[in-house]
Amino acid sequence: MTPGLLLAVAAGIRGWSALGAAPVFTSALFLVAMLVSSVTGLRWTPANAAWATAPVILLVLLVLIVGRRRRGGPPPVEGGGSSSEDLAWSLATAAGLVLATGIAWWTVVGGTDGLQDPNQGFDALFHVNAVQVITSTGEVHPAVTGEVNGYLAGTSSYPDAFHALASLVAQLGGGTVPAINALVACIVLIAGLGLVALLRCVGLVREAVFAPAILAATTGYPTDLIWRGPIWVFAFGIAVVPSFLAVLLIAVDRRRPLLTLLLGGSAAGLALIHPSAALSAGIFAVSFVAARWWADRSRVARDLVVLVPAGVLAAAVILPLIGQAVLNTGGGTAVDWPVAQTPGEAIGELLSYNYENSFPQVWLAVPALIGLVVGLRRAAMRWWLVGGLAFVGLCAMAAAYDNRLTELVTAPWWNDRYRFEGLVFLSLSVAGAIGVVWLGDQLTGVLRAVPGLRERLTRTAGGPRDRGPVLGAAAALGGLLVLGVLTDGFYVSQNQSHLDRAYGYGVGGSVSEADLPAFRELRRLAGDGPVLNDPNDGSAWMWTLAGVRPVFGAATSLPLAPTMPAARRLVLEGLNCLDHDADVRDAVEELGVRYVYSSEETITVWPTPIIGFRDLGGVESLVPVYQRDGATIYRIDLSPLGDVDGSETCSRD
Repeated sequence: MTPGLLLAVAAGIRGWSALGAAPVFTSALFLVAMLVSSVTGLRWTPANAAWATAPVILLVLLVLIVGRRRRGGPPPVEGGGSSSEDLAWSLATAAGLVLATGIAWWTVVGGTDGLQDPNQGFDALFHVNAVQVITSTGEVHPAVTGEVNGYLAGTSSYPDAFHALASLVAQLGGGTVPAINALVACIVLIAGLGLVALLRCVGLVREAVFAPAILAATTGYPTDLIWRGPIWVFAFGIAVVPSFLAVLLIAVDRRRPLLTLLLGGSAAGLALIHPSAALSAGIFAVSFVAARWWADRSRVARDLVVLVPAGVLAAAVILPLIGQAVLNTGGGTAVDWPVAQTPGEAIGELLSYNYENSFPQVWLAVPALIGLVVGLRRAAMRWWLVGGLAFVGLCAMAAAYDNRLTELVTAPWWNDRYRFEGLVFLSLSVAGAIGVVWLGDQLTGVLRAVPGLRERLTRTAGGPRDRGPVLGAAAALGGLLVLGVLTDGFYVSQNQSHLDRAYGYGVGGSVSEADLPAFRELRRLAGDGPVLNDPNDGSAWMWTLAGVRPVFGAATSLPLAPTMPAARRLVLEGLNCLDHDADVRDAVEELGVRYVYSSEETITVWPTPIIGFRDLGGVESLVPVYQRDGATIYRIDLSPLGDVDGSETCSRD
């Protein structure tokens, strides 16, 4: 928050607009810092990242000051007026945001045993060890993630802003797992600030009080995306989308060159978190621009003066960095998910807040459905709701159809219905806020119609000091309290139970309590590594949990990616041929390993261990030095080549 907020203030943005712009401005500054680090060779540390971004903030401030002195420039972009009414609603909004942050933080802290538990999902190891690579090497650029599994240089690329941020948090103290868990616990705060700024920009001040808390209570996002997969990076990326859209609204309204540059930088920074998050923001942006131009054709030319340069700047900066990742060069896994639902099931479960839940979140679904009907009749946020409905359609396509058109349209989101689920529920948080306010207005109307009560309400709201805004804000906080009671504490217990599915030792098959003493013994034997391991049994957790570098830092798909070097492919395909295969022996020597780790745990749904790690107990050149509870450490002690037949165990025969 801090770097982006400083940049927003330096750019002349104030109030809630500055707070809302802060997350996406920070992503833009991260892009600058990562470029500086890569070009200069500076090690990626909190201090160096701060030094790299400070000149940008100072330069923006200088440009603003000089521009105002020369041209008597426009006043700062305010986040609201200074009247007592705005003050009352600002305090109510701040209270709602603090409440939402607390709900989200308590959910994640309780569901991850104080931020300490690892996630057992397939993607978790890649992300955790990508952070380890950045922290240990000090290098930060999209290609560095290829080092997790040792892919050939230049063949693998992944946007790494999230990993870079997690590395800084880990370096400040606590380690990689708590750092990542803490960042995902902040998703509601990040998205909430953007939503508040966005809603206040279009005049929906009362709705801004409720949207963050509704989001915090929603299981579909962020909770489901945090535990399932886990798709941390995407979940974090779309949390920044409202912040980007708030900057877009400010930039097209003010049409200042400085804000145009910041809009382009923000788009590039968002793409460096995750390209499909930037594309998702683009769909909302197209909806906004189309609605804006439809209402007033005269805005087209003026808006293009902002949008075209910002788009060109974003493309010029980001494509050289992540163009390879966008094109999917083969370093990753191509996924074609099977049909899982009918279109009606997908749409019905989304709109009832029941997407693969045991029961619907009724007290969120009812106001959201009302808010959709009411909101679509108003111009202020119709474009946002239309964008959300587009993601409802894409989710239904990904869930219910398996054809070429569906694959093509949903490919930027990996044909993953759960990614669309997150976007839908992010959008519905605004619909829910609109619905809650509408219900409050209807209740107020009913109360005013009661004889005698109308006069009392009028006297209370009136008077020389005009207590109406204060009472209205107080009533909104009362509405939050009622919502909390109806949802049994904003569904915290339910959301924590979802996290329990994937967080903790032994709950998902990747890493168990039995691995921990084995990792400690491995650290004593092998130091900081490298240690040869099956990438699909979860053993790569040794790096984060014990400081031992594995040869393979993440699960790999089958068949093996062609971008894997020959030595690594050889040991995966034929380590159990070590007794009589000279090529495998050469590969082991090239990798510089002395120990092999094997576990009965599995991180994948297909059979494991991987083919070359099967029947290692029958390999004479592997001497067990630790065996307990399914975890085994072998010391490599080569027998004379060819003395042992090995045909029964060798996978290459």
